Amino acid sequence: MTPSLLDQPDDARPADTGTLPPPAGWPAPPAPVVYHELLGEIVTRIAPHTEADPVAILTQLLVACGAAVGRGAFFQVEATRHHPNEFMLLVGDSSKARKGSSWDHVRRLLATVDPSIEPRILTGLSSGEGLIWAVRDPTAQDSGIKDQRLLVIEPEFASVLKAASREISTLSPTLRSAWDGRPLAILTRTAPARATLAHIAVIGHITQDELRRHITQVELANGYLNRILLIACRRQRLLPEGGHHDPLDGTGLTRLLQATLKHAQGSGQVRLDPDARE
Repeated sequence: MTPSLLDQPDDARPADTGTLPPPAGWPAPPAPVVYHELLGEIVTRIAPHTEADPVAILTQLLVACGAAVGRGAFFQVEATRHHPNEFMLLVGDSSKARKGSSWDHVRRLLATVDPSIEPRILTGLSSGEGLIWAVRDPTAQDSGIKDQRLLVIEPEFASVLKAASREISTLSPTLRSAWDGRPLAILTRTAPARATLAHIAVIGHITQDELRRHITQVELANGYLNRILLIACRRQRLLPEGGHHDPLDGTGLTRLLQATLKHAQGSGQVRLDPDARE
């Protein structure tokens, strides 16, 4: 493992105006243990070079890596296989929370370690039918989508909530089924489609006011929101001149992540070790 941030010389860190204090009532930061092993070391290296929240970088990186791994890894619970396709929502003030900046670091890294996932990063969730079409199986009339991994990034997740709330919308139930890893289908006479092995992960960005305004009691009750990891994020520091454009350069962490993802894509069933079982 590479040296931690504390081992970096002072001249390797960008000049900043100090870490910003959290606003009143802000959630307590996670325990340092969340930044363990490879992904934690990556975030630790990036954090001093960005105003973005390290929690936002870490959680998006976890979801993005799970999307890249695909269905080649799973955890078995009784008859159910749980694949690493997660849904998460960054909640923070518009422009000030640096939600977009945190995602930029993740996307750049992901495109480097697995270029094949780049075409499978899409935006524009508006209907269940459209989502299924993006991961559809081949048929006699249509070649379908060969790579059924999909990472949806929605910088304006309020529009997704509004679309899902429409009376005839199939977006919410389709997303719930996608999170569950179940086969998806469009049952229409004109353009039927199925997606039997889709692997869909979702990253959304929203403000706290928008989340309160657009989430409905129905979504709270039907399990839609229960499937989404909600992460509060804020600007962590002021970097008037920005940080290093590639803080992982020379660390070897990018190559290590690339090798780790390649191994995970064919790892099959993942089991808990004795410590995790406790």
